[in-house]
Amino acid sequence: MVEVADSIPEVIGLRELTQDERQAIMMAKEGSGQESAIEQQIRDLFVWSIVTKSSDLHISGRGRRDSPNVFVNVRTPAGFKRFRFKYGNDSKMGRHWETKLFQLTGTSQGATTPDIASVRFEMELPAEFARLHGLRPFAGEDLYLVDVRVEYTKTYNGFKFTCRLLDPQRAPELHALGLPYAVLRAILRALHEPNGMVLVTGPTGSGKTTLLNAMLVLLNDGTKAIHTIEDPVEIALRGDGPITQVQVGGNITFKRALKSSLRQDPDIIMVAEIRDAETMEIALQAAQTGHLVLATVHTNNSYETFSRVVDLTEDKTRDAYRVAQVLKLVVAQRLLDRYDGPAQTRPLTRDEKLWAKTNGMDLGDEICENVGEAIGKTALVEVIATTPEIASLLQAQVIDTPAIYRAACEQDQFEPLVVAGVRVVESHGGRLADCMHQLAGNMDAESSPSLRVRMAKQYGLNFTQVNEAIDSYHRAADDGSTKSMEHFFEIATSTRVAA
Repeated sequence: MVEVADSIPEVIGLRELTQDERQAIMMAKEGSGQESAIEQQIRDLFVWSIVTKSSDLHISGRGRRDSPNVFVNVRTPAGFKRFRFKYGNDSKMGRHWETKLFQLTGTSQGATTPDIASVRFEMELPAEFARLHGLRPFAGEDLYLVDVRVEYTKTYNGFKFTCRLLDPQRAPELHALGLPYAVLRAILRALHEPNGMVLVTGPTGSGKTTLLNAMLVLLNDGTKAIHTIEDPVEIALRGDGPITQVQVGGNITFKRALKSSLRQDPDIIMVAEIRDAETMEIALQAAQTGHLVLATVHTNNSYETFSRVVDLTEDKTRDAYRVAQVLKLVVAQRLLDRYDGPAQTRPLTRDEKLWAKTNGMDLGDEICENVGEAIGKTALVEVIATTPEIASLLQAQVIDTPAIYRAACEQDQFEPLVVAGVRVVESHGGRLADCMHQLAGNMDAESSPSLRVRMAKQYGLNFTQVNEAIDSYHRAADDGSTKSMEHFFEIATSTRVAA
């Protein structure tokens, strides 16, 4: 059972700030009245969420419309932390949470209050206060800026505010995402192409924006003009080169913004989402005419993305050739809970064995997994490069998605999401139940296992050892080695036997 607290943990150093510094963080009444107490509570809540590196706050008023009780769920790196604030049926103090959040977001109140609204506000923490809590402001800045994106909904018995904390200072670089070396070098190779398209796919909350931003940070060296089109702009880019970030909304659509970007001398274009044929057409044109285009599309996995892109084109017969030429890389991403603590061996259940078999894996009879507390997320990525074989499959009269999957299985950087998840479990950073519940498998995996699954079986290795062997091969090859990949698998096997 998740513990529900009635008070917000004290944030060290917040009370010691001057009144002006606290007001700069968030305007709040400083007196001793009920409204002042609630406004300070709201400020404390948001500051606590920032310093704990949380991502979202769910603030709900439930009960009687005029006197709701307030329930808060904060999505921390370790999962939801829940708070409850009861004010009683005779008090209207619960409504002041709604009033204050409307004030912060500049939302009209009264007869003109919308039933649903997408709004935002900013918070500014003093740099020294931020550093006290392990937060790193941008170099030379005396403030730590956090943008708060807010979705408001009027409910039948109260209100709901969902607040996303967008913290550009904490956006990780590509090398800090913990990607396998083979995966990282495949992404870097695509990003260093003079033109083309790189697509990232995954459900909401899978880290697509973080991954795309990490790519942009790498490319943002001051020598390239960067143009992003987002809904909304989630991470503000900084740098010496020309940077344009456009937010979709009102008369500005993805299609119009993308068409306009081509007249603004960009080198790199990032489109937060391609959802229709017109936007895909413009993106393909951009990728053909000397631009590097980064974008997201909605598909279940990497191999289905290829056929989805062709489906989104206006003339599938003509445009399949263009897709085959410009689409350099597809990345599917998921986030898996990461745990810290002791590992414990237990027998696999019948359903777990069946799940593993269906996904082409033999995990034996036991699994050793972490039994500690959740401390954050691990990024799992499934990467497919457009090889000549895949390009040929895209230009067929009917696109054979299973054939694209089988071709991807021969690429050494291709690690199916379920295999990546099991690798994290084997390294004692995850749990098998999370893999089964959060990662979709492939019906073809049992009959057509990936190269990594085949190597694990052939050499008697687990997926962590397979990954290390492949990464060692690529590192050595990048340093000039001519040794085959099999050589590194033999080393891994001998090391395992000696251990």
